[in-house]
Amino acid sequence: MSPRTLFSVLRNAAHVGLTFLSLFLLGYPPQTIASDPLMIPTPSPFDPTGLTGGETSVRVGTIASSEQICDLFSHPIFNQPPADYEELDAINLDFSWDGIEAAPLWVAKKFSEAGVAPSRLSLDQDSGLIANRNLSSCLETLDRERADVYNNLRTFFLQYLLDACYEQEYDVEKTVDDDGTIVENRTLREGKACIDFDYNSGNYGNWNSTTLALMLIWREAHPILQRVLDQGHQVLVSRVQRRDQERNTDRLAQLERQQAAQERADDLEQQWQRYVSRTKSFMEEVFNFASTGTVAGTKYERWTEIQKCVMTNGRTQIDSRKINMTAFRVSRQKYPGDVMYLVSSDGSLRLATPATVPIDRLQSAWRQAFQECPGTTSRF
Repeated sequence: MSPRTLFSVLRNAAHVGLTFLSLFLLGYPPQTIASDPLMIPTPSPFDPTGLTGGETSVRVGTIASSEQICDLFSHPIFNQPPADYEELDAINLDFSWDGIEAAPLWVAKKFSEAGVAPSRLSLDQDSGLIANRNLSSCLETLDRERADVYNNLRTFFLQYLLDACYEQEYDVEKTVDDDGTIVENRTLREGKACIDFDYNSGNYGNWNSTTLALMLIWREAHPILQRVLDQGHQVLVSRVQRRDQERNTDRLAQLERQQAAQERADDLEQQWQRYVSRTKSFMEEVFNFASTGTVAGTKYERWTEIQKCVMTNGRTQIDSRKINMTAFRVSRQKYPGDVMYLVSSDGSLRLATPATVPIDRLQSAWRQAFQECPGTTSRF
């Protein structure tokens, strides 16, 4: 090799080395540089209907590498508690937020600039194989290392990912040799696709899993997709914060209600203990007996004589001197549900206690009560 030739080789090698070093320093290591063309089939002008198979493919951009696709999945919108996604609006299970329409509009714009307008989205066969390989490789890594993100992706974004699309399947054929030993021949079956545009009938005119999958594998679409995801994440964070604030407000209100209820219960208990510990007046015992079947009353039903012959249970006030003694009766009566009660009534006053109380005791109690606090009389 001549000195001139050797110098040329070394100069070219140095140039290549500096280029790769520059890319690495900029954050783009050589292995992440995508160069495979993204080709979209379009009918030939000589066969616009495509009925005779006249079809060509047009390059619209570059297929993203597996690393570039996985970089997108580091976006925080994919790493949220599943319940948080309920705060986002959705149309036919596909998310909707202000600005999300930029994704399908950008796709349509780039297709128009490239001169393609497929009614159903599809990829050129070679592009499809490469794109599916890159996406599959990324999803396999994602499922292995960040299963929560992978589950969010298949549940809320790429709903057609119902299984591990990246797994390879084999056809097994068994034969036997002359010695009777079984021999298995394994043939690699065509891999399951991680790209399924047919899930949305090839529709890319709005935001759906088809639009997202296309933008994931389309390198030039990543900045637009990043912006769309940023907008969605802002909406999600805002609504989750509002939801959490409302929940916290409800929780505090519930605590306040519980505290108030506890204070009322404590106050009732204190009142009851004071009531239990003191000596009851005769009229209190009679009214308690007529209402609860016990002279002591109960925590929730007891009578207090607030002044001579004037009784209250906290809800009703009765001046026993106004009871019509002539019309007053103690009788057994059935309440709805065929429950028998002992009822003390003059037609205006009505006190009832379970019929397990002996009627003669209740009548005797009222006779003595009217001696203590005589009521009114009438001719009938």
